[in-house]
Amino acid sequence: MPHPPPMPKKQGGIPPRAASLILFVDVRVKKIFRLGRNFPWPKPERCPVCGGSLWGHGFCLAIFDGFPRALWIRRYRCGHCQRVFRLRPQGYWSRFQAPIATIRAALARRLQRGRWRPDLARSRQGHWLRALVRQVLAYLGQGWRGRWLEGFDLLWRKGKVPVCRSI
Repeated sequence: MPHPPPMPKKQGGIPPRAASLILFVDVRVKKIFRLGRNFPWPKPERCPVCGGSLWGHGFCLAIFDGFPRALWIRRYRCGHCQRVFRLRPQGYWSRFQAPIATIRAALARRLQRGRWRPDLARSRQGHWLRALVRQVLAYLGQGWRGRWLEGFDLLWRKGKVPVCRSI
């Protein structure tokens, strides 16, 4: 594969840097917990942004529900564009500790049965519900009022995080 084109330089010859990007990979969180830094993370072949080669860039800690301590998550850095990529298990949204399935199940229980899940903090579930209502109304409109779970599924299929507080 040919080398990617040179990156534009900022003042002083330093390439522009971007925020950390997340790559979702199909891995088991329990195995990450058990093996720690020895977990065999898959390495992407090339940088998804510029096509450059990726180098190991250490680990960072991330908290996931159901585990007594933070888990070590692998990072890679592109030697060409200098972007840092953080791997994350599929089934979790960025910046969320709970699995997507747990979030949806909690919302479904509240909307269908009128009860919060007793095993999760009520304030957290309320946060998800308020964010969902806001997202559905903002992206899908007033015609979706009361069809919150359908809106959740549609927004998720469109690549949005339906319980994110920012629009």
